[in-house]
Amino acid sequence: MKNSLLISCILRSNWDETALESAREIAASDNLDWDNLQRIIDRESLAPLLYHLSKGKNIVPISVEDKWRNSYYYHGCRNALLLKELAKILDKLRLAGVNTIVLKGAALAEIVYGDIAARPMSDLDLLIHPEDLSLTRQILAELGYHPTGIDMQVGFTEEFRNEEIFYQRGLVDTYIDLHWRLIAPIYYQRTFYKDWFWQTSLSIKVNQTPAMVLGLEAQIVYLCAHLMLHHGGESVLWLYDVAKVIDLYQKEIDWQEIINKTKEYDLALSVKEILIQLFDDWKVPIPVEVIDKLRNLKPSREEVRTYLWQHQTMALRLFDDVAGAKDWRQRFRIIWDTLFPTFEYMQHRYRIPHSLLVPFYYPYRWLRGLRRVSGS
Repeated sequence: MKNSLLISCILRSNWDETALESAREIAASDNLDWDNLQRIIDRESLAPLLYHLSKGKNIVPISVEDKWRNSYYYHGCRNALLLKELAKILDKLRLAGVNTIVLKGAALAEIVYGDIAARPMSDLDLLIHPEDLSLTRQILAELGYHPTGIDMQVGFTEEFRNEEIFYQRGLVDTYIDLHWRLIAPIYYQRTFYKDWFWQTSLSIKVNQTPAMVLGLEAQIVYLCAHLMLHHGGESVLWLYDVAKVIDLYQKEIDWQEIINKTKEYDLALSVKEILIQLFDDWKVPIPVEVIDKLRNLKPSREEVRTYLWQHQTMALRLFDDVAGAKDWRQRFRIIWDTLFPTFEYMQHRYRIPHSLLVPFYYPYRWLRGLRRVSGS
């Protein structure tokens, strides 16, 4: 409990003047488990951010601050190389006429955090229009990128998924998470319209290269939806992403627009859970009247089903995909392609040493689908 409280006090020190003093008191207590604290920080990739917020303020022992500082400078160098690579990719896409929005860490590190070393990035997330997918794949291939996976059946990923990951080995291994839809569950692929996100996007520069990012309200709605629907709300760093955007731009945010889009996109559960948690636990400066409106929002049955089933077994996630499909053709294809992917996919997915063994792995795949998503 004290470990989590120390972390949250340091994190909220940007907008809570009393938080750093509380952090000092917690850090000075005799029964703080520093080894366990470091495990939590490593798991959540928080060391660079904690160093950015606490350096030179005599909050934690010098040995702990040294560890955080080393991580801070490592990620500073790594992120500088990643953003340089991102600038090159954005230039190529722009010259080819592909409109692109930079998402998540790469969109926040320089502009919102104001320090590229403070926000670790595991990959570079880009949003394109679906009709540009083929051309973007071609451009990434020309730049030396390779897809990390294989389609279960031809065209399945493009029709039923929202992203594809590409990688390139180098001084820093670079992963590009290419999105043509913002949210993964198929239900939201029908209801989560992207026009607003494109229309309200903002122009910035990434490594001195022109780029687009989501507008303030769209950024908050997207980050909340992504955190809840993809990760069950379980990421301190991504919670801080939302908190940092709100704190930095609190006077410019149109909260009524956020409420309206939350209703329109059927995201009552996602947005209210994240924002109320930040208000109650992290003291993030969200207007009280906004919190009152959020508390009164009622999630739909479809949203609750999607949230719950996405975070249970793989079989339930399949059922959720089927329930979210728009017609029987889509439902049949989702079931068939998921249960009977190609031999090539099976060999790649399960590292099967010989093609003759592939048929025996289909029952294994079905049984594995009964396991929880987190264990798959």
